[in-house]
Order: sequence, then C-alpha cells, then structure tokens
Amino acid sequence: MSSFRRPLVAALPVVAALATVLPVATSASASAGISCTSTDCARFFYNSNRQGSSTYFNASNVSDFAGYTFLTSGSGQGQPVKNNAASALNDSPDLMTVYYNSNYVGACDTLSDFAIADQLHYTYNENASFRWNYTRSDCYKF
Repeated sequence: MSSFRRPLVAALPVVAALATVLPVATSASASAGISCTSTDCARFFYNSNRQGSSTYFNASNVSDFAGYTFLTSGSGQGQPVKNNAASALNDSPDLMTVYYNSNYVGACDTLSDFAIADQLHYTYNENASFRWNYTRSDCYKF
C-alpha cells in the first residue's frame, strides 16, 4: 500500500462516523433548549400545571418530537417530549398548535399568544408535533 493511501484509508472510518452522527445530533437539538432564545418560544412541561422538567422550542416548527427530551431539572428530566407533555406555555406573540400525531395531523390544541395550558386537552401526554401560526376549527383553544 502506498504511503499516500494509508492516511486516507485510516481516515475513512472517522469521516463515515461523523457523517452519520452529525445530521442526527443537529436536527434533534436545533431548536430545543433550557431557555427562550427567540421571539417565538413554546415551552412543554412533563407534568400538569407547568410542573416538572421542561424544554423550550425556539422559533422553528417541530414536525416530530422524536429525539427531543425534557431538559431542565425536575420530574421527567431526560424523558422523551413525544407523548409525554402534560402542559405547555406559549411564550410568544403568535399562536401555536400542538398535534396528537407527527407531521401536524390528528387531534390538536391551539394556544393563543402568551397562553397557558395547565393541562393540554386533546394532546395531554399524546403530543407528537407542533407549529406556529396555524390552527383548525376542531382544535381545542386555550
């Protein structure tokens, strides 16, 4: 094997590992955090009445909560957000809608600007996605 090919062959496993890890890590944490860092922030809580661990979602719609976990200390920390949120806070001047299923389908709860849902109605512990500035007439309104 030539001396040129040895470093290239040795680097291939590292490049392949980075190519498979980086897109997943980036997409699962792009808009989630422990604080509000934008004008549009949605906060989901593990327990009713805005109790327990929580996670903020900043600015972006989330078509699937898979891969996101509750981040702050408290009951539920480290648990998946998907199908585990009991309450929510819309810390935004825009409305937000939470959906039962991924990709913004199924039963839904809509929180008006700066609204509090101490107990989600249709999506209580059955939440899979959310998006900004869209609602349907059959969504529960907070």
